[in-house]
Amino acid sequence: MCERERVLPNIVLIGFMGCGKSSVGRRIASLTGHRFVDTDDLAVQSEGRSIPKIFEAGGEDAFREIEQRVISDLVGVVGIVLATGGGAILREANRAALRKIGIVAWLDSDPDALFERATRSQKRPLLQTENPRQTFDDLRSSRLAIYESASDFRFDSTHCTHDEAAHRLLEQAMRVRAQRSD
Repeated sequence: MCERERVLPNIVLIGFMGCGKSSVGRRIASLTGHRFVDTDDLAVQSEGRSIPKIFEAGGEDAFREIEQRVISDLVGVVGIVLATGGGAILREANRAALRKIGIVAWLDSDPDALFERATRSQKRPLLQTENPRQTFDDLRSSRLAIYESASDFRFDSTHCTHDEAAHRLLEQAMRVRAQRSD
């Protein structure tokens, strides 16, 4: 293990859709020299089709199976910043694997900001409902306790730029790392 990998742990970003896991994760990767990895991208690469197409063909369960496989494949990989899909924490096997991969940071934000960001894209199969806001609120509410229990810490990025969030989140992750080393 090289010195950088001992000093800079893997960082795993969890959080609800629209919280900025991919954007902040890329910035953390550039700060640390780690490789940025996104579970959604890995699922798409693995299947050779988009997430909406995966949902269309097999539903959410099929997607969650693929997601679990790509997460488990990352256990033992060093030098990464991992952005997960918003529902990755729904399976206990994923939560256990994420803890093995690195320090788990829950990236959160104000619900209105999250909804606005999440609805910028039509690539959110779970929001393709008659009442997207109600679906969004219900899903988020049902996951809050899981995010909390699955994470080493929560970081609220509501009033931060992606760069500010990356710097501050990295500092917090290093504090967690130092506490674990004591």
